Amino acid sequence: MGRRRRARTVTERGRFAVVRLFAAIGITLSLAGCAARGGDAAPTEPGLGPAERVAGLLVGNYAGAARDEDGAQAVLLDAEIVRVAASGIFVRMDQRAADETARSFQLVFEPTRIATRLSGRFSPLDADDAAIGSCPLTVSLRRNGFVATTDGASCRFGQGDRGRALIKEIAHDGQRLVIADRVVRSDSGEPVGSDRVLEFERVRSFTGWSGVREVEAGPWRVSRPLRVRSDGVVHRPVDAAGVGLGFSFELAPHRVRADESPVLRLRVFDDETGALLSQAWADPQTGRLGVALPDLQLGLRALER
Repeated sequence: MGRRRRARTVTERGRFAVVRLFAAIGITLSLAGCAARGGDAAPTEPGLGPAERVAGLLVGNYAGAARDEDGAQAVLLDAEIVRVAASGIFVRMDQRAADETARSFQLVFEPTRIATRLSGRFSPLDADDAAIGSCPLTVSLRRNGFVATTDGASCRFGQGDRGRALIKEIAHDGQRLVIADRVVRSDSGEPVGSDRVLEFERVRSFTGWSGVREVEAGPWRVSRPLRVRSDGVVHRPVDAAGVGLGFSFELAPHRVRADESPVLRLRVFDDETGALLSQAWADPQTGRLGVALPDLQLGLRALER
């Protein structure tokens, strides 16, 4: 198919983004209601209501793009409740990118006497799922979301010259998840590497169809019904006889500019040459997305909004 087509103290540095980050990336945490979406709610334990709501809101599958000086890359994240105890809700998060080793960590949400606050803990996990240390986590509840932060003065790993402090911020507005990291030297507070900001949208499901025609004005060869998720997996449509249509496509969040939030991008490739045939962008919450070329068409419709 030959078609054309980014000398303050550690504690001071720890306040780097809770306000400015959300202003920069356009997240609004003043939405109505406080609903838990994206997965089954945790079993009920007495006194765990706010912690349950936060954990239930976080649970789900996400796809996003990194926001740093190294450019954009697709990142997937899965969050699930792994334990419910009288002391709190335990949530495991697995984060992976195509060119990185998967990273896992655990969040624990614990009730407090203040209705708008939770306490908790953040722990990186090793390859055997054992916690590598633990950091206090402060959680502020918002309408329909939350902001969770560690403090560089209390979240430290390593000793001496190799000691590092982690300032981590996790925010959810009911639909979008943002995770920001800053690593600094424990002794001086000087940054180690670049700040890293990951913005995630919930993985959404789409249905649709596609078709190709081999000659101008000729008959169309139409694919079987498509089921697609916005997770970057490559799809190769086939017709009713199981024969490939000669192209592949992917649907995933993409950052057009480093200072803008991701969009949902659909890309279509020639199977024989690997050439990009067409692409389309839309808001992550779009209901429909597709491409229309003289000899190739692809249409997708969201199964939920």
